[in-house]
Amino acid sequence: MAHRFNNIKVFRSRMAAQAVPILVSNIMLTDSIHKKPIDTEKLGTKDNLVVIVRRNSRDTYSLVTGRRDYEIAKRDNRATINAIIVNISRHAFMSNFKKLIDVDKVYIPRDFINHPPKKEKVDRVICFYNYYGIFDSPITIKLDAKGNKILKDDYARYIAAKKLGVTQIPYKIIGRGVHNAKNRQ
Repeated sequence: MAHRFNNIKVFRSRMAAQAVPILVSNIMLTDSIHKKPIDTEKLGTKDNLVVIVRRNSRDTYSLVTGRRDYEIAKRDNRATINAIIVNISRHAFMSNFKKLIDVDKVYIPRDFINHPPKKEKVDRVICFYNYYGIFDSPITIKLDAKGNKILKDDYARYIAAKKLGVTQIPYKIIGRGVHNAKNRQ
């Protein structure tokens, strides 16, 4: 079974063996966080540069993370850089290292239980996790008025986590439940 990575640095170091050289000129900075100016002179030097990218087309990639290494490669006029290629967005990738919830604390609505996802869908999630050690996106939960965490979407990921023995899964919260009158202003 794949490792569960608790931070990006560990992910990069353990997945570095799967990195492949790609042209630095084929990497695009598409996320707003990568648009901020950076003083490349203060970055120092580094021999083993590794970035995480998402393939856009046959020859172009969007930087997911590793801006420092990318900027060093550009500054030093390196033709290639080692890249770990993932097929998820920066947001989905980063969600694996932010908010985690105990799988057993998520309430599963009866409708999900009565209509489980197809086995193939769960198997795809398991395959992705086994390859990358992360989920391709977080599950979606909604808090009810009592603060219970109710699954709203991504039941296949929830089932995959249970099958994999993963105890915590990344999540995002959508609209909050109705609050009692005492808390309203």
